[in-house]
Amino acid sequence: MEKKETMNRSLNMANISMKVLAKMFVITLAIINLSGCLTQTENHKSKRPNIIVLISDDQRWDQLSYADNPLIPELKTPHMDRLARQGVYFRNAFVTTPICAVSRASIMTGRYASTHGMNHFNTSLATDVLSKSYPALLKQHGYKTGILGKWGMGIDGTEDIFDLFNAWTKQGNYFHETESGKIHNAEWLANRAEEFLESCTPEKPFCLTVCYKSPHHPYQADERDKGLFEEVLIPKRKTDTPEGYQAMSSHVMEKSLNRWCYFDERKDEATKNKFERDFLRCVKSLDRSVGKIMQTLQDLNQYENTVIIYLSDHGYLWGEHGLGGKWLLYEESIRIPIIITGPSISDMMQGMKLENLALNIDIAPTILDIAGVPIPSEMDGMSLFPLLQGSTEPSREDFFMEHVDVIDVENPIPDSRGVRSGEWKYIRYVNVEPEVEEIYHVSADPLESQNLANDMKYFEIKKQLQERYNYWLNSLQNESD
Repeated sequence: MEKKETMNRSLNMANISMKVLAKMFVITLAIINLSGCLTQTENHKSKRPNIIVLISDDQRWDQLSYADNPLIPELKTPHMDRLARQGVYFRNAFVTTPICAVSRASIMTGRYASTHGMNHFNTSLATDVLSKSYPALLKQHGYKTGILGKWGMGIDGTEDIFDLFNAWTKQGNYFHETESGKIHNAEWLANRAEEFLESCTPEKPFCLTVCYKSPHHPYQADERDKGLFEEVLIPKRKTDTPEGYQAMSSHVMEKSLNRWCYFDERKDEATKNKFERDFLRCVKSLDRSVGKIMQTLQDLNQYENTVIIYLSDHGYLWGEHGLGGKWLLYEESIRIPIIITGPSISDMMQGMKLENLALNIDIAPTILDIAGVPIPSEMDGMSLFPLLQGSTEPSREDFFMEHVDVIDVENPIPDSRGVRSGEWKYIRYVNVEPEVEEIYHVSADPLESQNLANDMKYFEIKKQLQERYNYWLNSLQNESD
């Protein structure tokens, strides 16, 4: 009996030992697998992100359906909206100079026009400025770089900073002849982007900049979009009235290109309707192209590791203040969409609409920050990367605006500079005698319908804005010397 009990105890101990060994074996396998997963995750996180920058032309902030108050409810931009839902949308985004060539130079370099010095089409960026642009610095740090579409500047030195340069200095055409027939510029750019992306390899990160012509003059839409908005009545803007024109310094504008554009685009109801519908049809063509590029990234399994930045080079006046075109410092001319999505966005920030002031000159330092590349001290902009990570630290209080000595045309554009904060805007027209000032309480008067510059109730506000204006003007001029 004792012998049998001893044998049973031995068998039980053996079973327990086997169970313990089995459990230890399972735990060991789990640890090994977990270590492998952690290693893969760490590798994924340490892998430098790819970057795509999409730049539209003349698209203002309210010309996409994700905006808080879209220009018309019938305009639907599902692909831009998807970018915004997956990333961060900046409600208060602006350009510092509202003309395509200069703004694109600011986007590339992170600098104000005063400091990058490029102020006209076909003029190349200086070598020392170009060498510290985001494409140049990314290429130096191992990125494959490419640009497609409207470069808008002289091309000296671009062969050193781009692996692929398929871009042009001038406006370019809306349609391209291909082996499969004539296609729209927006579609053509999506196809060229697909070719570039297919040429990339997982071992080398890439940065591709796609510069659209849409929705710039002459507003030629894709054939698929030509029937859109035909029955939509697009209302006149609220300040598109004789009173709205007279409320500002209209004598400065009387013979300006902005006033000429107004009459050219709005000489009668039929002309107005055609201009506005064709403009928005080009936005639809643009949105489809954005969607195609997003789909290409997904097909190539690159979407999850690609930062996409979407913005416009400036806005466009649709009759506000009795004016057309861009160039001026009113909201419709300087305010744009900026959307950033991709692996740089923390989970809690996805789908957020931020109030922070964001600028075209912030794009270059943001890209470098995301890529882990040092930001040159010469850049005037600031990285938005901390905001994408959920930082609540104060960013900027105001920024400088300028459009001077840019275009010499028969109908002159009044030179202007100014300061825009979250609450106030100060504009000074500097090529008239005496100089003309405008002050708008933009948080309370977003249509900029009441110029408060000569209202003594706002004397202290005016003084403070003048001080900020002089600070910015002096600091930027000293920086450029």
